[in-house]
Amino acid sequence: MNLMIIPDPHAHPDYNNERFRAIGRLLMAEQPDCVVCLGDWADLPSLSSYDRGTKGFEGRRYKKDVEASAEAQREFFYEFNRSNARKRKGNKKIYKPRFVMCLGNHEDRITRAVNSQAELEGTIGINDLEFKEFGWEVVPFKRSISIEGIAFSHYFTSGVAGRPISSVHLGHTLITKLHCSSVQGHSHIYNHAEHTRPDGQKIFGLSAGCYSHPEYSESWCADTEHQWWRGVVMLEDLDGEGYYDSVRAITQRKIMRDYT
Repeated sequence: MNLMIIPDPHAHPDYNNERFRAIGRLLMAEQPDCVVCLGDWADLPSLSSYDRGTKGFEGRRYKKDVEASAEAQREFFYEFNRSNARKRKGNKKIYKPRFVMCLGNHEDRITRAVNSQAELEGTIGINDLEFKEFGWEVVPFKRSISIEGIAFSHYFTSGVAGRPISSVHLGHTLITKLHCSSVQGHSHIYNHAEHTRPDGQKIFGLSAGCYSHPEYSESWCADTEHQWWRGVVMLEDLDGEGYYDSVRAITQRKIMRDYT
C-alpha cells in the first residue's frame, strides 16, 4: 500500500490555489492507495482570534473563506474527476483511492466561534466546508485514525492538560510519547525519526511540514515562516505494522516545477 500525506495546506482567500491543481496532478502521477490530509485545509482567517479588532482584520468574510476552501478542493480533484469521467465513458476501471481528512485547529475555529457566540449555532458549521461531499472521510479534531498500523492526526496531545506534543526534534518526541508509528501536521516543520522496538519492529515519528502558499503569512505565525517545510510526503509499500519500504519528502518547489 502506498500513501500520500498532505500537511496543512491553508486554503486562504488572499492566496491563489494553483498549488492544489499541482498536487492533484501529482496524485494522478503517483496514484497512491490512500491520501491523508493532516488538517488545516481551510485557513478561515475571518474566525481568527489572534488579530480580531485590528486594522489587518478588516474585510475578512466567512463566505470568502468557505469559497476558498471549496475552490482548493475543486482544483485538487480536477484531474482525478476528469480522468475517472473518461474511464467511465470508456467502461474502464476507475481510480478509487481512500481520502482521509483529519480536521485541524483552523477548521475547529468554526466550533470555537459557535461555542463563544451561541447565536451562531445553526448558521455556520463544519459541513459548510463540504469535505464529505468531495469524498473525504472526516476525522474529528484531536482524534486520530490508524491506517496500516500508523496513527494520523492534526496533532497529538500529552499530559493531563491535553497540550499538543511539541519539540525541536518532534519526530523523536512522538516516538517516545506515543510508542507507535505516528504522523502529524500543525508545526509546519519537517522532522522524521525512527526507532526499533525490543521485538524488532521498526516504528517512526513524522512531523510532515505544511503545504501552504509560499507567501502565506498571518499574525499567529510570529515570523517563523522561514522555518517551515512545504511539500507532501509519500509512504511507500506499507507493511501493515506501522512501517514502510521508503519515504519520500517532495518539496512544494519541485511539485510546482513539475506539475504546473
